Amino acid sequence: MPKYRTVRLPEELVKSIKKIIKEKKELGYRNHSEFIIDATRRRVEKLLSTNQKTYDEEK
Repeated sequence: MPKYRTVRLPEELVKSIKKIIKEKKELGYRNHSEFIIDATRRRVEKLLSTNQKTYDEEK
């Protein structure tokens, strides 16, 4: 069973995510946690599989 950590996100970002989930049920997310886990996983996979620069490197 995976272990989970708590992270802090800006309230406006969470509100936007909840709005997307509510308006786009076809995406299949049951809650904002699922959305955030999926979005984070996709970003990590993309960074690991390409030479894409990280956020700090883009500055």
